[in-house]
Amino acid sequence: MRSFVLMTGVFKAALLFGVAGISSGALAQGAGVLKPWPADPAAGIPGPWKAQYHPDIAAQTQFKLLKQGNQTVLQAEADMAYGSLVYAFAKPTVLNTLTWQWQILTQPTKANLQTKAGDDAGAKVCAFIQIDEGKLGLGTRLALAAARTVSGERLPAATLCYVWGSPGEKVGQVFDNPYTDRVRNIVVRDAASAAELISERRDLQADARKAFGKELPEGPVMFTGIALGADSDNTQSKAKALFGSVQAQP
Repeated sequence: MRSFVLMTGVFKAALLFGVAGISSGALAQGAGVLKPWPADPAAGIPGPWKAQYHPDIAAQTQFKLLKQGNQTVLQAEADMAYGSLVYAFAKPTVLNTLTWQWQILTQPTKANLQTKAGDDAGAKVCAFIQIDEGKLGLGTRLALAAARTVSGERLPAATLCYVWGSPGEKVGQVFDNPYTDRVRNIVVRDAASAAELISERRDLQADARKAFGKELPEGPVMFTGIALGADSDNTQSKAKALFGSVQAQP
């Protein structure tokens, strides 16, 4: 029973964070460099950015490009919905820095990322991390294997998500996703909405080690993808966010 529950949690959390099969999203350019939003929003979201949804959640977060001043931004809007926009790398890549701009326009009502009922985010930025799976317990390895078999995808064993906190959470706090410890959140902003796009710069190597330290192999940490999202399915409310420039540097 424990293994079955763990498998279900891993599978659901992996899908809920928009994880695609890593081999399906080859990089179109140099490793570790994300394709920017086009100057003209009418050109559409560039590949290999790809929207990913959960098969059991009918309502889907809508992603579209908009012009804000002289800048193109991505809007993610969820109405009792879930979805992520994923950039999967062709192969594991060493990244040192992740920079992005974001703004929460609507925070889901009663969002609390530490509970299943409140597991919604007005905005999130996630990084998929390659870990040493041999350091995981047998139950976790079996659950991952089962989830990968069921999904037909090479689901990552470790995902780190940058989020806006709920009341009572502190900036810098790291905690597990309520469905599985294979996804860990790090609070980078408080719960207040922003009046404009806010720029972030994170040390991916340090954050990965803070979240998954003992599970990481020696040497530089490698990453297999980046995801952006907003969701409001668990709270049955609404979420809306803007994402400006997003870049990852080796």
